[in-house]
Amino acid sequence: MTLQPFADAPILGLLASTFPLSGTAGFALQNGTPNILTWTAPADGQMHRFMLISEMNVTSAQTGGEINVSFTEPDGVFRTRLLYTGTLAAGFVQPSGDTPTLTLVAPGSVTTLFQQSAQTAGAAVLWAEIWGS
Repeated sequence: MTLQPFADAPILGLLASTFPLSGTAGFALQNGTPNILTWTAPADGQMHRFMLISEMNVTSAQTGGEINVSFTEPDGVFRTRLLYTGTLAAGFVQPSGDTPTLTLVAPGSVTTLFQQSAQTAGAAVLWAEIWGS
């Protein structure tokens, strides 16, 4: 038996970034619950994938400011995953252990990085990119 390579393997490309929104300054967390980044997978009947790369700098201890990502799995199940808990101490913060690495999504589904809770005190800046195909 001879194994055949996958034909036309997808290459990950940059799909959304905080850079065009705010440059190198990053996305400043708000006293609100905005969507930060969104990407819609092509509605072509194929599975698609995304990878989220992010980091956050808390410059003054936060109250609130939880960050999540939502997406629809290939079987149609909608998921929300926690990336950054709210109410963090000052310092450089890595995403939580629930961060999606390379996640498969349903065709035509929307992936959204969003601020789940308003940051009512403190200050934090988020840099993020969605890569995928």
